[in-house]
Amino acid sequence: MPCRLSTLLLLIVVLGSSLAVFGGWVGAVVFLLLAAAAAFLTWPSCLVAMLVLLPFVALLFPAVHAARDTVYQMSCAKCLTQISLALHNYHQVYGCFPPAYVADKHGKPMHSWRVLVLPYLCQDGLYNQYNFREPWDGPNNKKLLNRRPNEYACPSDDKNFLTPGATSTNYVAVVGADAAWQGPTPRKLADIGGKQNETIMLVEVADVDIPWTEPKDVSLDAPQSASNSIAIISSKHFSDDDFFFYPSRTVVRGARASASSCILSSGLVASKKFPDVLKIGGWREEYWHFPPATNSGGFRWTNCLAFAVWISSTGLLLLRALQNRKNASERAVE
Repeated sequence: MPCRLSTLLLLIVVLGSSLAVFGGWVGAVVFLLLAAAAAFLTWPSCLVAMLVLLPFVALLFPAVHAARDTVYQMSCAKCLTQISLALHNYHQVYGCFPPAYVADKHGKPMHSWRVLVLPYLCQDGLYNQYNFREPWDGPNNKKLLNRRPNEYACPSDDKNFLTPGATSTNYVAVVGADAAWQGPTPRKLADIGGKQNETIMLVEVADVDIPWTEPKDVSLDAPQSASNSIAIISSKHFSDDDFFFYPSRTVVRGARASASSCILSSGLVASKKFPDVLKIGGWREEYWHFPPATNSGGFRWTNCLAFAVWISSTGLLLLRALQNRKNASERAVE
């Protein structure tokens, strides 16, 4: 009984450390493979091979993580492109882009551009149910919050994207006197001129609770402490040069007035020139390769500890499996 209990506890430690090191479904798969190896281990050479290969398997995790985020970034870019095309289709019909918000008679923001472009995202039914006679958070319109279109959520933001009934948006407009949007006054393509490819219209935000119908975006004119300042621009995307034991560097997706997506590195977002980048004509092609922000947190010590626990518990599990098989063979001989 003590032996079985200790083996069960060891399996729990291996499972926990596998999830901590590899995360989610990858950690579960690694644990199942280790459990299978422990169950069917028959000779020492197999054990040696497993102990040699396990560290290399662990070091492959960043590649798996990067591949997953590449898919997420492609999905994010697709969302931004779809929204941008909806904005251009709106422009084709009305001769201008939608205003950042529709104001009431007192000048207070009442409706968001995200509602105005719904028909151009194939959301006519949702648009027809929206009541423009009441504000975005009125009795009727509040019922539509949990019907957020998929185009307004980034798949990298797991909490927002996967939670049933989530209401927040990950995409906001860049608003300001010198930006592509200027509040309640709509702009035309002619206002941007030949600078469409150098003008950012949309950017990402993460961990910012902005309901998708709320007329709230990022303002270049807001103070840095405000809840709608450019300080809230962020994402859950990771750059492709991350390493598992170091703090992750993030990149932010954006969309230009030409309906093409772009990447804003963490270094660019944190730089003093970033407000100018968001103005009409402020984007430059060399910003694709703007250096990321310097890692300031050193090692991820918790990850290092989890990795050490995983290696130790996995080795102990396989050693115990080998010893149990050896004891079983000796008893069979007797």
